Amino acid sequence: MTGGGAPSTEFDWDDVLAGFDWDAPDELNLAHETVTRHVGRGPALHWMGEDGRVETFTYRDLEERSARVANALADLGVERGDPVATLVPRIPELYPTFLGIWRLGAVYVPLFTAFGPRAIETRVGDAGVRTVVTTPEYRDRIAAVEPSVGVERVLVIGEDVDGDDVDFRAIVDDQPTDHETARTGADDLCTLEYTSGTTGPPKGCRLTHRVLAALVPYLEYSLDLGDEVIWGAADPGWMYGLLTAGVAPVSAGVPNVIYEGEFDPERWYAVLERFEVTTLATSPTAYRGLMAAGDRYESFDLALRKGASAGEPLNPEAIRWFDEALGVTVHDHYGVTECGMVAGNHHAWEMPVKPGSMGLPLPGFDVRVFTDGTEADDEEVGELVVRRGPGTYFDGYWGRDDANPWITAEGAEWFATGDAAYRDADGYLWFVGRADDVIISSGYRIGPFEVESTLVEHPDVAEAAVVGVPDERRGEVVKAVLVPRAGARIDADELRAFVRDRLARHAHPRVFEVVDELPKTASGKIRRRELRGD
Repeated sequence: MTGGGAPSTEFDWDDVLAGFDWDAPDELNLAHETVTRHVGRGPALHWMGEDGRVETFTYRDLEERSARVANALADLGVERGDPVATLVPRIPELYPTFLGIWRLGAVYVPLFTAFGPRAIETRVGDAGVRTVVTTPEYRDRIAAVEPSVGVERVLVIGEDVDGDDVDFRAIVDDQPTDHETARTGADDLCTLEYTSGTTGPPKGCRLTHRVLAALVPYLEYSLDLGDEVIWGAADPGWMYGLLTAGVAPVSAGVPNVIYEGEFDPERWYAVLERFEVTTLATSPTAYRGLMAAGDRYESFDLALRKGASAGEPLNPEAIRWFDEALGVTVHDHYGVTECGMVAGNHHAWEMPVKPGSMGLPLPGFDVRVFTDGTEADDEEVGELVVRRGPGTYFDGYWGRDDANPWITAEGAEWFATGDAAYRDADGYLWFVGRADDVIISSGYRIGPFEVESTLVEHPDVAEAAVVGVPDERRGEVVKAVLVPRAGARIDADELRAFVRDRLARHAHPRVFEVVDELPKTASGKIRRRELRGD
């Protein structure tokens, strides 16, 4: 059963490709379709700094600034196909930087600003990055890994740039405001987005320029964007914040909002009011945070009409609260880095929302539940799979030919998501949990392998196993089960800081348990289900 219960919808991938400015799929470039084709239109981005400063950027502003970045990178020796990384917070220079990378035909490698040196080293080293853009605030994290990964040039956005670093603003501001965008094709690589796994280091998902086509159904049906303003509030270090709720709406002519600061209910309501945001797209953790703030929204004049949630299941209580308090229906959506958004409760359809469900498959995507290579019956739990098709932009994992997430069944290829789910009699899909052991905390996917590898570097830890445990605010939090070295004493606060400083602040364990030995299979694998109490 495919898309059961969905309204009848005329959808054709050929129509999506025909809607682009260039002759897709032979010629398709994210930057051109996002910005260049819209030059002359109104605002593309509204930015607010942590200090309250506000800037608005038109499509022409982004066109000229991204051209300067592309020219500067070319002058430094960056060529088409070269990976370029950014470790940059949500400041005005970020958007023109990755747009400029795409215009040059280079490959963008986003780094989450919460990453510590270990996480950065893994990704930069694996991708073969030679050029990094950062700010003074994060420069020391790049310095910590430069000798081991072979970074050749660092561009720093800020004042008083030191040593051999390149002054980003000086070199970019000196460039012409036009650049002939590389005539990339739909299946040319544009981005390496690293995703966490359970049995090895993070894998670089090879995303092609076709990703923009794959997100059109999400824009059209799930978000149903018209003459409005969207705030894609997820972090641009990840797929949802960068492309799904970031670049994609701008490519459709819908202004997006960027707020520099971290989550704070009062400031978030102020941003929503200041820019008359009509659609908010963010994580369940943020929605729960706003709900926990109670009636603070009453002090603000909000234009908000719709909410979109992704990254982990949104609890029904939050959906009900937003509907009752703000008159806003928050629709839960489902996607994975390798496939984009493929299912959801879609604003463009008058479909009943079943709180807790991930909704119905999007037009253009064949999403099913399989058990043992065949489609599961209604209510039967299996693995969620997505069929390879015209919307497939994932081109494998960088340097990992051994990692094959595709399965062959019923005469087709299917992407195995690793998520356990079931389908009800109305065709709605329901998330059950991870089929593997990836932890989803506040929308961030955390691979146990990275955290375990960091923990065992501490002199007091002999063995470590990491699992996710339920948490009312974050969905899940990281729990570390540790075997101490002989005579050692486990200090939880010290270990939290140890992981946070090396890996990422969202990846540090919040719960600890000390045991004499870890439960393992006969082959030596950790039985994480037993540690979770499944």
